Formats: sequence, C-alpha cells, structure tokens
Amino acid sequence: MRVAFDIGGTFTDVVLVDDGGRLVTRKILSEHDRLGDEIAQIINTAVFDDGVSSFVHATTVCSNALIERTLPRVAFVTTKGFAHVLEFMGHRGPAEQDLNWERISPLVPNELCFQVDERTLADGSIAKPLEQRDIDVIAAVIRDVNVEAVAICLVNSFVNGDHERRLAAELRRMMPDLPICISSDIDPEMKEYERSSTTVINTVLIPLVRQYLDRLQARLDEYSSNLRIMQSNGGTMSSTVARRRPMTMIESGPAAGALAAAEISSCLGIGQVLSFDMGGTTAKACFIESGRALEKPQMEIGASVGAAQLRGQGHTLRTPSLDIVEVGAGGGSIAWIDDSGAVRVGPASAGASPGPACYRKGGTEPTVTDASVVLGYINAESIADGSLLIDRDAAVLAVSTHIAEPLGLDVMEAAHGIIAIADSTMMRALRAVSTERGRDIRAATLLAFGGSGPLHAASLCESVGITRIITPPMPGVLSAYGLLLAGERLDYVRSIERPLRLVDDALLKAAYAEMLDAAANDLRLAGSSIDNARISVSVDLRYRFEPGELNLDYEFDSIDHDALIERFMEARTEEYGFAGDGEVHFARVRMQVTTGSNQSIVARRLSQEASANPVGSVRQAYFKSLGTVQTRVLGRSQIDDVVAGPLIIEEPTTTVVVPPGWEVSRDGFDNLVLERQGSAAHPFPSVVPD
Repeated sequence: MRVAFDIGGTFTDVVLVDDGGRLVTRKILSEHDRLGDEIAQIINTAVFDDGVSSFVHATTVCSNALIERTLPRVAFVTTKGFAHVLEFMGHRGPAEQDLNWERISPLVPNELCFQVDERTLADGSIAKPLEQRDIDVIAAVIRDVNVEAVAICLVNSFVNGDHERRLAAELRRMMPDLPICISSDIDPEMKEYERSSTTVINTVLIPLVRQYLDRLQARLDEYSSNLRIMQSNGGTMSSTVARRRPMTMIESGPAAGALAAAEISSCLGIGQVLSFDMGGTTAKACFIESGRALEKPQMEIGASVGAAQLRGQGHTLRTPSLDIVEVGAGGGSIAWIDDSGAVRVGPASAGASPGPACYRKGGTEPTVTDASVVLGYINAESIADGSLLIDRDAAVLAVSTHIAEPLGLDVMEAAHGIIAIADSTMMRALRAVSTERGRDIRAATLLAFGGSGPLHAASLCESVGITRIITPPMPGVLSAYGLLLAGERLDYVRSIERPLRLVDDALLKAAYAEMLDAAANDLRLAGSSIDNARISVSVDLRYRFEPGELNLDYEFDSIDHDALIERFMEARTEEYGFAGDGEVHFARVRMQVTTGSNQSIVARRLSQEASANPVGSVRQAYFKSLGTVQTRVLGRSQIDDVVAGPLIIEEPTTTVVVPPGWEVSRDGFDNLVLERQGSAAHPFPSVVPD
C-alpha cells in the first residue's frame, strides 16, 4: 500500500492505493497536532491486506514559514565588500506605476552578515587567499551571535569553490552540529545576488524542515521509513535530500496538483489546459501545453502577482519549478471592509482553526465558504463526505453582521459580492500564467479541482472568456493523486560563461561528469542507483550582454556550434517574434535525473473511482441573472446526458456549480465537462482506452 497525503492550509488530502487498484480517499482538517494520528487511523482502518510500502508527502511548511517570516536566525558570510548584497537585491526598484511599493526586507538582517578578506577572480584564479586567522575570527563571531545555520556565498565561487569548501569544513570542525550551506553546492551559477539569495533561502529552511520531518517520521516510521517529498519541479525526493535542499519543496503541494492535471489533459488529448486549484487558503494556476506543465528556472518568494512580480520584487530562488502562480484566495479567505468602505477578501484566512463561521469551530468572521453556504451552493448540512457539519445560520449571521449591515446590503447581495471579489483575485493568477506569458487564455480549457475550484470555475471562465471546463472525479483530493504520479527527480547546473565558439567537448564533458558524480552520490544516499535513472541534458544560451537566456535540449555528443546557433535562433524567434543578431554566448549546462514514475495509474483509476452517491434533491440558490431560484442538486453519476444549468453537483470532496448559460455532460473518463451554451462543441473519448 502506498499512502499520499497533501497538507494544505485548511484541509489535508489523503489517498491510499495498493497494487490491485483498491483505493481509499479522505479529506481531513489540517490541525497539525492531530494530523499524524489521523493519518495513522486512516491507515489502520483501511481494508488492505499488506502494510505500507511508502509515503509521498506534499506540505506548505516551507512556503508558510517564508510568507509569515517565522524563520530561524541565520548567519550570512560573504567576501569583503559584499555584505549588503541581500539588501541591495541586485539594485531592483519598484514598478513605476506602483505608488504603494515597500522594499521587502532581507531574510538575514545586516547585523548577521559577515565578511572574509578573500578574493577569487572571474577566471577562477585566486587574487587573495583565505587566511586561517580570518576563519578563526568568523567562527568566534558566529558562536557569539547564536545562530541556527550558516550560509556561505563568496564572490565567483561558482567558478572555483575552494575557499567556500575550506571555510565550511573549518566551521563544521569547530561547530559540528551547525547546518552550513555553500553556494557552490546549492547554486553554482553567475550573478551574486541571485546565488546569495538562493543559498540563504535554502539555509533558513534547513532547521525548520529537519524539525518538521523528525516529528513526522517519528509517527510514520512504524508503518514505513520510506518517506518521499514532493518538489516544486513536479518530482519527488527522499527525506534525506529534503533535509539538505528544502528550497526545492516550497511549492510541493501546488506542483502535485499541476502534475495530475497534466496527466489528465494528456489522456484527453487537449493541447492547452489551465490548471486551477482552489483550496481553503489559496488558489493556484498553471498552464499546461501538450500534456506538460510549463516550467521556470527560478521563482520569486514574497512577491505579489502582477507587474511587481514580473519586475522581481521578491527574494530570488534559483531552482527549477513548475510555472505556478498562487494567490491568497481560498474557501477560508476572510471578507472585510477597509477604511475606504470597500469590501476586501483575503489574504488572511480562517484556516482549519477556527475556520469559517459555518464550521461550528469558533470562527465568527465571514469567509468565501460562508458566502457560498449563504448563496445555496454548498450543502447547508454537511460537507467532506458528511464528516464536517455545516451551520447555515452561523454563515448568514457572519455575512450579515460584518458585510451586509454595515453597507446597507441584502445578505444575498453581500454574499454574491464576496464571491465576485474573490473571483477577481483569482483571475489575476489565471492571466499571470497565460496572457502574461503570451498564451491566448480563451483557447484554453480550464481543469478545475481542489475543494473550492469547481464551485468558482464557471464564474471565473465567464470573466476571462474560457468556454470549457473539466472537473475530474474526486477533484477535492486530486493533488494527493498527483503525488502518486511523480517519480524521483534531481536537478543540477554548472556555469560555463564564455562565447559559444570557445566551448569545446572537453569543457562540457567535465561539467557532465561532475554533475553525474553528484547525482550518483545523492541517489546512493536515497537508497537508489544512477544505473536506473533517466538523464537529460540542456544548455542555456543568450546573445552576449543580454540579461536572459533560452534553454535548449542537448544530446551529449560532440558539440556542433552551427547547429546550436541555428536552434537558438529558432527558439528566439518563437519566444520573441524575431531572431536578432549578435555573438551567441554560452551560460550554463543543466542535468535532470529522474527515476521510477507511476504515470500509468491515475487516468484509469480516476475513471474507476466511484462517483458521488445520487442526490436528486432541490434547494434554493442565488444567481445574479435569476435571483434566488429552486435549483436541482444531483450527483456525478446522475449526469448521463447533457444537462443545462442552473444546477449544483454535489461530490464527497467538493461542489460543482453549473450556472445559467452553461451545460454539463460526463465523458468516458467520468470527468464532468461544462461548456458555455452556444460555444463550439469539443469531442471527448467516450470510453476509457485499453
């Protein structure tokens, strides 16, 4: 039996599956002091014959710590003259139109940034050696300031990391229990700020992740010691690697959902899909082309969506990740009135505790979930397959007291306004991964999942011009399904900064051999072998003096400069609309190492998963164009033909709203397909293929 669990801000999704295809799913509140016990209880009550072979886990522990700035004290050591590199942030300034811009504070305060008097030149030669007396001084200072980890980033160490390795070795000898990260291991690439920021982010997360995994594994080891962690890039890693490189798990939960959405879109043969995952705390969007989620080589931590994010206002983290944009709008997002009298929704969330007012757990402020209960979209008695009771009167009281009465509105109008404002926030995420990336959002299909995604999908699509929506079976736990899809993945990079014409086979093969050795060592520590791995290589090229590179797949054979230049020109034309001219510059070589994947399991298993029990009732629901009307409530299994809205489809893990002007049908994979009435029809498979 394999167990996948995705811990979100409000709910934790749990999926158990064995080799025979038997499946158990659960959705539980993310009450962290009880999570281990609840997962153990689910395992103990599952009717499987065999024990647990492995756990796959996604968590928000890293992203939450960075957003909330609940971080340990960390020392930063760099070359003399560069102590303020984290504060300067590469000399970035505000977007011209952003009148409310505030500089984000560095993750390490100035008083914990220290300097050593050494210097490595850009060609790797040593201009000033690292003296032992300087090491002794730094060690004494670090002892006195009482930090929990140390980040080391010396100038030009991506070319020659000898000084970093020597400094780290001496500090470990003097302080053996102190975690130490060096940039030549974490991010051996050019650009001092980006390398420093990446190394610091990894360093500040190490103490947190070690404590978190210690607690988690203490509870789970009685079932299996094989714990794998989802990474931001859509692959998994062992808990051993996660303790050393926690920066790769910041977007682990969103990546799992996008991976599952990509697999479903591939099975359906849809070229362009927008993955939309709305949970209790946040909403996530990712663009998928030809069954593959788009990736990016780095991300911003702590930046808002929109122009400010594009200008790089957050802390830079240079590690490959799926191109996911996340906003603070979920079912638990709190609605409030600002000083100007305008209604705002989020980013503060009621979370799992006290939760929305309708949960009967002490919450009194109105949330998006409360608004949906008031409008009649969510069952007024219970959700989460009957495990969570709902109090509609409490939801009405919260919306009325905090929003409707202060603004002189009808409670239905106030609730509808809360939904509309939350939708406007989520539209920014959809546009950020599509329109702002040069894709036509109107040509995409929205794949909606998460506990709240299918409820908001149709109203979102009306606003952005999308005419088709897919909601897969068990959408509320799809991210946990995605965890079962992922194979192990490790990424490595080496900088080779020089004109392409000066890059020869010997240089590339040396970088390849160095990365291969690192991969073999990491896999061995994780209990695996490089012999069973799939290895792919790519290179980053740019015109000289341009700031951004293009990544090209590379077959590791004798280098053909002319062929690489031709491919670079083609890629540049596709990306920017013109090829340009100039000397082509080589930036870096990348290696991606992947092992075992379960990519055959989900499409069939999702189609075989039992649909919600038939509902077949009627209840009052509010729609802007109709007002409050009697609305049919059905189960997924009752959609055996094209059914026009308004309609509500209740599921064990979510609710699907089909508003007026939309119609819904069910395809051969048991997906619900919503389409705007009057839009062009799109064929889907009528049966599950062999």
